[in-house]
Amino acid sequence: PGGRYIVVDSATQRLTMYENGQPVDSMKVVVGTRELPTPLIASIIHYVTFNPYWNVPHHLVRKTVAPNVVKQGLGYLKSRGYEVMADWSEEAAVLPPDSVDWKSVVAGKTQIRVRQKPSPTNSMGKMKFRFPSGEDIYLHDTPTREYFAKSQRTLSNGCVRLEDAKRLARWLMGREPVAPSDEPEIRVQIPQGVPVYLTYLTAQPSTAGVTYLSDVYGWDRPSDQLVASK
Repeated sequence: PGGRYIVVDSATQRLTMYENGQPVDSMKVVVGTRELPTPLIASIIHYVTFNPYWNVPHHLVRKTVAPNVVKQGLGYLKSRGYEVMADWSEEAAVLPPDSVDWKSVVAGKTQIRVRQKPSPTNSMGKMKFRFPSGEDIYLHDTPTREYFAKSQRTLSNGCVRLEDAKRLARWLMGREPVAPSDEPEIRVQIPQGVPVYLTYLTAQPSTAGVTYLSDVYGWDRPSDQLVASK
């Protein structure tokens, strides 16, 4: 109940910042689709990452990136700032894209890591907020602003896109969030770790009692129905 923490509710597609048990700010978010739902996570944010890379999810590499490379050539990668990486480590080397069998990637026989360099069109926007979870899920900025005008914002690949990443960073850091340089993937420690809870609350308190929201993910069905559907 005490201290500062963040709650991200996929049912309402909102993020709320709390101080000493009281909400002090809130914003819209975009969360995962029904097919790629944002998972339930409890963790702690320790730093803000400026000028982030975007590591393209494997399913998008296979369904989008690789087919476009096959059709349009290696220029497709360069035009979008994509790089092929040797592995998933932080020190991974950049590989020449012509060393990859892109048809094998399309067929699902080869799996590679593709990342997008920081830019105005980078899917992570100008900053991201990572936290330990083992799920590769985090909060981040986004250049795709039109989604926030929608009433139903279950539109991402699982990560949480923020309506105002700069405002969240300002609250976490206690000062104006400014990137130290133009270098990619700069981590700036925040004064104190802030707990973050990704949840899914389809029952909400209201002045009229309890309000039930749409169960977009289908997680509120009785357990016997959930088992039967698998």
